[in-house]
Amino acid sequence: MQCALILSALILQSWTLDLIYLHDGSPLFGEEVVSPHGKQLTQFLGIPFAEPPIGNLRFRKPKPKSPWRTPLNATILPNSCIQSNDTYFGEFYGSTMWNANTPTSEDCLYLNIYIPGKVDASKRLAVMVWVYGGGFWSGTSTLDVYDGRILAVEENVILVSMNYRVSMLGFLYLGRPEAPGNMGLWDQQVALKWVHKNIDVFGGDPGKITLFGESAGAASVNMHMLSARSTPYFQRAILQSGAATAPWAIEPRDVALARTVVIYNAMKCGNMSLQNPDYDKILYCLQRADADLLRENEWAPVREFADFPWVPVVDGDFLVESAQTSLRQGNFKHTQLLAGSNMDESIYFIVYQLPNIFPVQDFFTKNDFVPDRHTWLKAISDLLPRQMIKSQLALAAILHEYEPANLPVKAHDWLDSMEKMLGDYHFTCNVNEMALAHTKHGGDTYYYYFTHRASAQTWPRWMGTVHGYEINFVFGEPYNKRFNYTTEEQELSSRFMRYWANFARTGDPNKNEDGTYTPDVWPKYNAQSMEYMNLTVESAYPSSRRTGHGPRRKNCAFWKAYLPNLMAAVGQFFAHVQNCHSLSLDEGGCPDGQRARTPQERLSYIATSAI
Repeated sequence: MQCALILSALILQSWTLDLIYLHDGSPLFGEEVVSPHGKQLTQFLGIPFAEPPIGNLRFRKPKPKSPWRTPLNATILPNSCIQSNDTYFGEFYGSTMWNANTPTSEDCLYLNIYIPGKVDASKRLAVMVWVYGGGFWSGTSTLDVYDGRILAVEENVILVSMNYRVSMLGFLYLGRPEAPGNMGLWDQQVALKWVHKNIDVFGGDPGKITLFGESAGAASVNMHMLSARSTPYFQRAILQSGAATAPWAIEPRDVALARTVVIYNAMKCGNMSLQNPDYDKILYCLQRADADLLRENEWAPVREFADFPWVPVVDGDFLVESAQTSLRQGNFKHTQLLAGSNMDESIYFIVYQLPNIFPVQDFFTKNDFVPDRHTWLKAISDLLPRQMIKSQLALAAILHEYEPANLPVKAHDWLDSMEKMLGDYHFTCNVNEMALAHTKHGGDTYYYYFTHRASAQTWPRWMGTVHGYEINFVFGEPYNKRFNYTTEEQELSSRFMRYWANFARTGDPNKNEDGTYTPDVWPKYNAQSMEYMNLTVESAYPSSRRTGHGPRRKNCAFWKAYLPNLMAAVGQFFAHVQNCHSLSLDEGGCPDGQRARTPQERLSYIATSAI
């Protein structure tokens, strides 16, 4: 009994020494740890920012966490939100590194805080809030690649990462309070409000909060810039390989509603037609379904490349207008923006979409998967949106823009052409579009283009600078001794971290914490020169310049201006090809009643257009 009392006293003493009190009086304690490269910091893991979205809170907006009185042990990584794992390549690390690494649960709305050194409420450090990607159907703050310890201690910033609901649990839309859509975005916003309210007790400055994210995380950050509901709670934004205008980022409400009918039928809740939906029945079924059953059926509505099943909608609340309208009219937060993309954005997604062209058994031994024009055309027929394939004029223009010009055309030329076509359309050009709009409406903008293929990257070399792999450098992974990065790559990671942290502190990636400037000046992006920083290792730089002008400018002008104007001129509608995007139903699929063409018919259209 006496030993138990002594032990309790010791535990209470450690709590007393380390307790932090939030502004609502809630107590918690973290732990002092060492970063993977041997530096001291304090971390708080698994802090709840919302009530668990379970029971009748499933599909609803998040409810902020009520105060607690018992000290919270914030030393354990939180659950990940319910999601699917990638098993396509088996145990291959390049794919499994993105799978949830903590137990998945609907009870998942937690955040993590990494603080350099010891907690000191007087410091007022800049705060960087990370939003993970994953196509709005996967992702978690706990991944090793998002380990915030190195970035926090190297750059003397506070790093915060949060979980948000993904897939159907995060983005089901029924247009009612029980399922309003955009729940994942509301989760992010509640976490952001929590940070804005409480980060000062951890030594952070609520007036220096930078949102940053990658892919769907970057699109999310961009949507917070568009939403008046979010803009008061952060100062700056960083977009890595994603923007709100991406064709996969936001879908029309009618498509979102139609998808609920598809999932209702797929889960054998009943047999419902698109023409006569009963949303009360759909809600009743999905609210009571096992979460794993929802996960197993989440992809039922999808039939196209880069069409993620459950994504944000213009709900009239979080988002009140289309992203294109917001950009055109300047209805977004005018601040400082750092944005950019990678050289080979789409290849990661292409290899999953085309198993006949990229068979798993040959994936790591071959490099000539697209040897000729016929294979190229066949691949394109399965990658371009259906509504583009319907128009011979649009298709002919696309082929003219991207068909390799140099002779003889080699296998890697066909592959690169296909990759750039889809990478421009789905990623790079949308980031460019946001950067240009932000600049034109008076915001300070900095643009980067990442061109280095990491030596530690496990994907085949022919895939190039893959989507998502700048993250390793942003979070300082080259300094983790588990991985075999080169000294030159460590230097590149240092530049990434310094630029990102400088931007978070001052809005200028060049200005160091002590008032000095980085050796390499990153010029502001502007509408005339579109100057950007090429981020790669030192030995890859040309002798004269580290910057360039207008990354993928001509190709992006094709997607954003020439092709839409061409289609409008001949009286054909061409927008972001969402309306007939993915509904695969026995009843015809497309909302306008038109039958979707088979892959063979689409290929015929391509071949005809290209003659």
